[in-house]
Amino acid sequence: MVPPPPVRAEFWEKEGFPKFARFWEACNRLFDALNKLTLNAGVPIDRNESVIRSLCIFTGIASADVSMLVAHGHGIGAQKIARTCLEYAINAEYLLLDPTEHPDYLDWSWVEQHRKLNFMRKYMPKEFANLDPATVADSEKNYQAVKARFEVPNKKNLRQSWCRLNLRERAIKANFDQMYTAVYGSASELSHGSFGGLAQHVEHFVGDNWQPAIPPSIIGCSLALQIVHYCAFRAVQTIVLLKGIESTPPRSALKNDYDYTWREEKVAAP
Repeated sequence: MVPPPPVRAEFWEKEGFPKFARFWEACNRLFDALNKLTLNAGVPIDRNESVIRSLCIFTGIASADVSMLVAHGHGIGAQKIARTCLEYAINAEYLLLDPTEHPDYLDWSWVEQHRKLNFMRKYMPKEFANLDPATVADSEKNYQAVKARFEVPNKKNLRQSWCRLNLRERAIKANFDQMYTAVYGSASELSHGSFGGLAQHVEHFVGDNWQPAIPPSIIGCSLALQIVHYCAFRAVQTIVLLKGIESTPPRSALKNDYDYTWREEKVAAP
């Protein structure tokens, strides 16, 4: 068994904490505000609110995941999670602005389930045969019922996601366009393993060869933290607008925290 990576206390003491001291000072107030809002929001009034609140909770969890990775010098891995965190926050705000879209968000799961069953039918026939026939039939029935909503006009194939707008278009509508434009492309390069993603791993050159950023490394940490800090703030604002109640601490204080933390290297402002 490959042993887990060692915890490098010296990285935290020499780089992880001092480099981002302002973030560590401010982040607990932000996470506390998000926790209070999601825990004290009462019973959701409808399924759209349930989805939005869940997405905001997942934004907070992803932010905490990134914080843990950065503390141990795993900035490149943290950026990959930050990309997911950004999608959570964009979708939450988009569904707040256009609540009529939440049935598609929920019913897209039948398309995903249909694809999984087809995969099992083709590549895992024994496991597929052990599935409850009634469950399979119910899944297929639901897929057929929602399929037409996801078909591309004048074509037989289905669109690629639950929403008629792609993520960039949703980001623009939800006022995330600055953050999306600034970071999503580079974060996607990391996730897709393109040459641009490989290049981001470079820490320094030795002769004609490049040396990858092997953890613990400060490479990628700053951008990952700024992305999730921004997204967690926006998640707080989404819940505030959804429920009509102010956060504790209030958004004005949380925005001041963000500005204080990133005033020297700002990618996007709340």
